[in-house]
Amino acid sequence: MAALLLASAGCEKKAETEPASEPAAQQVPTVSTAAAEELSRALWQAGQTQVIDAQAATEALERAVRTLLESPTEDHLEATKLAWLDAHRELAAALPYIQVAFAPGELQQQGAGLMLALDSWPAQAGYLDTVPGYSDSGIVNDTAIELTLMNLRKQHRLTAHEEASTGFHALEVMLWGPTSERTATQFEAASGGEHPEALAANRRRELTRLIAEGIGEDVHALANRWPLSANDLSQQFLAQAPAARLQTLRGAHVKLLRDEVLPRIPESSESDVESGRAGDSKQALLAMLRTLQGNWVPESGSGLADLMLDQHQSAALAQAFTLLEARLLKMEDPIELAHPDELQRSRQQVEGIIGLISGETRVPAREEDITPVSLTSPAG
Repeated sequence: MAALLLASAGCEKKAETEPASEPAAQQVPTVSTAAAEELSRALWQAGQTQVIDAQAATEALERAVRTLLESPTEDHLEATKLAWLDAHRELAAALPYIQVAFAPGELQQQGAGLMLALDSWPAQAGYLDTVPGYSDSGIVNDTAIELTLMNLRKQHRLTAHEEASTGFHALEVMLWGPTSERTATQFEAASGGEHPEALAANRRRELTRLIAEGIGEDVHALANRWPLSANDLSQQFLAQAPAARLQTLRGAHVKLLRDEVLPRIPESSESDVESGRAGDSKQALLAMLRTLQGNWVPESGSGLADLMLDQHQSAALAQAFTLLEARLLKMEDPIELAHPDELQRSRQQVEGIIGLISGETRVPAREEDITPVSLTSPAG
């Protein structure tokens, strides 16, 4: 539980007036059903928009991969990497909504399976491709594994969590290379029949194509389940009373911060981080946090903080998001290159946001916000 914040400002007692005694946090007004209905539906629709954006970005990534394999040039490899970065950040921005969609108990296993297929990390390079010192490592060299998408899904995390054979981080290995020194020539089709090097080169091409195809397939399936027009995800969400939907949003966002955001901020520079080869750990993290900030304390219009927090918690949350973003923007990317003190402060700021969103952190009123109450008897 977040620590209770204590008021530090004292007030001098005066002869006739003194500030009214106030609790550490004001009582949050009862949420009206109409306001909860409007906001919860608006946020579900915002989630649909973001998932559609992620779908469009993954389709662009698939096209870029096809172009690279048809014409393996350095320009096409660079364009494919940029498409990967865009699609990965769009997925990161959608994660807060995805967490909400799969919050119901009967859907949680499906949601976990989807994200493990799409975003499992870290990804062990040697599980996929040749690595220095092991010229015959990886699926590209294991001809016993027939290259089909179904087989890749079976191989995914088969004996260890880092054995990723589907998703963004498996594709990251293929595009950037096991040592981040991938060249376009390594995607050229090879002639040479059954020669091991030719087999590996052609299997690398097919493995890359299939991983990209799997990402597109998974995001497309998610987008098809999202709309409000009669499908299981929206039906589960809308079946709840409006006020209960807000609590679902709150619980899902707290879980996301604890299970997804904090692990992406390593405790030391030696920790595993997401997208280390692509150098994208910070930008993906910022995309996720910006979605949360827009849901809770948007620049305009009402957010969750207006309905679920008091004014002091709301103001503190807005400031906390702003300060964390400013800190992250100054840090290295990939984020594990940042100074350990900065990493620790970032983690503490995330913990502070968790306390505020959950409502467990109580924020005292400032002295200047307290209205004096007369304690004198009326004349006469």
